[in-house]
Amino acid sequence: MNNSKSILIIDDEETIVDVLKRRFERLGFSVETAFRGQDGLQLVQQKDIDLIVCDVTLPDNVDCIDVLNAARKQNPNVRFVAISGHLLPEESIGEMKNEGVNLFIKKPFPSLKTVTSEIAELVT
Repeated sequence: MNNSKSILIIDDEETIVDVLKRRFERLGFSVETAFRGQDGLQLVQQKDIDLIVCDVTLPDNVDCIDVLNAARKQNPNVRFVAISGHLLPEESIGEMKNEGVNLFIKKPFPSLKTVTSEIAELVT
């Protein structure tokens, strides 16, 4: 059990959020979720978050870099995973990594077990 580690999942796709939440809870993480960027920003300010999994594009004009910057103000060591169902140019992915994104994962996920293991390794 990994009770000391907390993950925040922010995505407007309820299925993605639910699947990731269940998987990470089975791995022993404490999981918070949000479906909008603003809700994610509030959770970042209210909770001690170790790792954030965030969709690149959110419906309320908050993007993953906004969330990352807010999270790093609260916890400079927070780990950050950007996910997207859109085809992004390598240049955009590189820019996100330069901003501090630790991992980029394309949706749909090729293997849920592999993806969640890769993400969990960032904080274990």
